[in-house]
Amino acid sequence: MTTTTVLDFEGLNTVILVGEITSPQVLRTLSNGNIASSFDLATATADGRLSVPVSMNGESDVAVVGALVCVLGSVRRRFFRAGGSVTSRTEVIATAVIPLRRKAQIRKALEGPIENLLALQGG
Repeated sequence: MTTTTVLDFEGLNTVILVGEITSPQVLRTLSNGNIASSFDLATATADGRLSVPVSMNGESDVAVVGALVCVLGSVRRRFFRAGGSVTSRTEVIATAVIPLRRKAQIRKALEGPIENLLALQGG
């Protein structure tokens, strides 16, 4: 039996991360011929550094180990088979990876998500 919960408000799945890229970018070719890439990003919190897996369509020319970046995107949990069982992975799907030094580019990239947040019903 499947249960579906309907929210009585509009949701928003927007992530903004700032941190250091800690793993080399891994590229893979999808069955449709498109390129997907992934890397790990370390963010600083009050509890220490947290590693966040980041995936994106295409290749990022700024995703190099040691780079300080701002990542914009959304959270996704995907399920897949591995070793005969179903497992899952929660990751950030990046729509933008911007060097932290490019403040104007970050500001412009944040305009849409901020407008979406302010437009939520009940806000």
